[in-house]
Amino acid sequence: MTRLPIGVREFAVPLRREGSLTSGSGPTLLPLDFGQEIHTRIQDRLRAADPLYQAEYPLQQTFKEGSVQLHIRGRCDGFFNHEQPLLEEIKSTHRWTTLQKELLQNPDHPYVLQLKVYGYFHWQKTKKVPELHLRLVCMQTLQEEVMPVEFQPEEFQVWVEARCTQIVAELKRFRGITKNRHRLSKKIFFPFPEPRPSQVQLMGSVTSALENDQHLLLQAPTGLGKTAGVLVPALVHALARGSPVVYIAPKNSQFQAAVDLVAIFHKQRLGLKVLVLTSKAKACRQAEVNCHESLCTFAKDYHSKVETHGLLPRDSKKNLWDCRYFQNLSQRFEICPYEISMERLREADLVICDYNYIFSPFANYLTRYEDPILPLPDPVLVIDEAHNLPERVRDAYSVEIRLSTLQNPALPKALVRKAKELFEGVRPAQAEARIDIDAKAVKALLAECLKGMIERWSEHGLPTHEDPLFEFYMALTALNQMLEQPRDAVPLIYKREGGDTIIKALCLDPSGFIQPILDQFSGVVAFSATLKPFAFYRDIAGFDPEKTTCVELSSPFPREHKKILIIPQVQTSLRERERHYPRIAQIIQKVVAIKPGPSLVFFSSYGFMRQVQTELQKLQPDWTIFTQNNAMSTDALHDLWQVIQDTEGVLLILAVQGGSLAEGIDFKGRGIQNVFIVGPALPTANFERHLMQDYFDKKYRRGRPYTYTYPAMTRSIQAAGRIVRDAGERGVIILMDPRFLEADYQETMPTDWFHETARELVSTQIIRDVDDFWTAQEHPS
Repeated sequence: MTRLPIGVREFAVPLRREGSLTSGSGPTLLPLDFGQEIHTRIQDRLRAADPLYQAEYPLQQTFKEGSVQLHIRGRCDGFFNHEQPLLEEIKSTHRWTTLQKELLQNPDHPYVLQLKVYGYFHWQKTKKVPELHLRLVCMQTLQEEVMPVEFQPEEFQVWVEARCTQIVAELKRFRGITKNRHRLSKKIFFPFPEPRPSQVQLMGSVTSALENDQHLLLQAPTGLGKTAGVLVPALVHALARGSPVVYIAPKNSQFQAAVDLVAIFHKQRLGLKVLVLTSKAKACRQAEVNCHESLCTFAKDYHSKVETHGLLPRDSKKNLWDCRYFQNLSQRFEICPYEISMERLREADLVICDYNYIFSPFANYLTRYEDPILPLPDPVLVIDEAHNLPERVRDAYSVEIRLSTLQNPALPKALVRKAKELFEGVRPAQAEARIDIDAKAVKALLAECLKGMIERWSEHGLPTHEDPLFEFYMALTALNQMLEQPRDAVPLIYKREGGDTIIKALCLDPSGFIQPILDQFSGVVAFSATLKPFAFYRDIAGFDPEKTTCVELSSPFPREHKKILIIPQVQTSLRERERHYPRIAQIIQKVVAIKPGPSLVFFSSYGFMRQVQTELQKLQPDWTIFTQNNAMSTDALHDLWQVIQDTEGVLLILAVQGGSLAEGIDFKGRGIQNVFIVGPALPTANFERHLMQDYFDKKYRRGRPYTYTYPAMTRSIQAAGRIVRDAGERGVIILMDPRFLEADYQETMPTDWFHETARELVSTQIIRDVDDFWTAQEHPS
């Protein structure tokens, strides 16, 4: 016998979904405590006026449907224990008039069904038919209206039985999906002729970690075949348990490796259902994202269209559900492409999406995957380019309010006055300083902001994201949430910058936000070419040391395929670099001249790059030099590939570490001969970094490495990894700066870079060593 515990709210939904995306009681962005406070006030008043009134009246009932037992329970807002019993539900709304019309026109409105379920349970318990009332409360004015709800228990029993049958049918459908996953797990295969020895080791590490309920931090170099080596065992393990795999990457462009892999499975017709999620902004077919039925034809009657055309169940004919697939559905049936993609979350065996679907304040994957009635096994999470995760989360959870936004005339004057009073009251004497702020005052300001929103849009839903009041409300909501975090990990700072004043909740330690999310997955595999030292990434990414295995794999290619040199004589620190510009250019010139061809030169900043570019042009005015811009578009990247293809002889590609050309881009097959790392790209020392260093000093006694050295070296090693990306490539990697020899810097370097110490990479005859390397490649004997 299967027993399903179900809440009344989840049980009391229409048998058939109808209406538009925005239909319902109001926007989910309204704070819950606002409505709860209204409920409590009314319940207290009714209790004081009637001693026979009971708030939060518990009711429950158990139904048996075949081998399934449904145990449904809940608490009705109010019960008047009179001779003629009365049950009442309180519903507060900012859509007063609209909700009244909906309730009158729709007998299957969830609010009506919820109240009738309570009435039915009471009738089953006492054999007395209760009166039913909905008490509607207007959030703007607190005006109340009591609406009687007609109730015939014998008639409603038909609906209850149909709803139970529907739930059991859905349970059987998901059991079918689970059984299919079990079968799939035995069909998943390694998609290439034969795995390399290093891939065998990689797959073994993934399997071992997942089977032993361990998370895995995996460092593996480029060219090893990490995507296949991780995804294949992860799919086998997860599908055997009946759960999906969620593969996340920091950029949509990095999804392609996973999509290419599953395309091989699809050719074999395994039936693996793969969902590729696109952000709402990119998926939206309107000029502006606004999901109100009056403004978007794809939101209007969305639920009715989906039900009519049967678009919710798995598509048995299609295995890849990507942006193109959902755009076609959208065009054909006039439905929202983003929303229909989110409705497939529980159906997919593999979900491919951006970090934001899992790790952001508004992440919604887990919310949509979890179901209070029919829970599925916890998914397995695969994190690609995992070195990016801590910084992404740190940025996502650092929120700020710029006081210049208060100058917008569209904001209510009362709100502006109260906001200025609050923020002026915490202004320090210094230009940048830690501050404290009264959390109650922020909540009061949030209530004032909400009041202004309700008054302005009482009947038309929420405004667009560009509306200044909405933007201020969202920023204030985020700030309010961050005030609930430990003040040492998320301090509040006040700073003046660019003529503006900023109140900022600064996330110093992202682990507190990441760890609770990791705990919701049955297993996590985080992999990258740069995850050393493991203790650093384990600490700041929230991986439990007792539950995490760390593995480093060496390059699958012989060490002789690349020459790595450190030149400690070149100083690249901000204080010393100016006098070394000519020397840097000369080294690049002499090394590149040995074997002309395309070379990559990575700097710590654009300003540094431009200074050395000037020196290079003095030395070799005839060389082709391509310089990275601040943001490399797809067209600019295409231009670069064309330049590489068209250029004969020397081509220098100048770029910055941490930029779009330094990671997440594959130069394989482009003939890159050399990579120069011109100094470590240390983060800029400023007030915020000082706070971070102080925090990590206190917590781990590793303030400077955690704040500066390790993040910088992650960028440097990522940039160095743009070369020797398959068995046929050879290349030279040169790192310029004595700091690369320091212990903290060496800790981050791959084990196959040297035998004992990085000093082995220092050469007394650089040009001869490079020349000998290329001679050896041309004459292997």
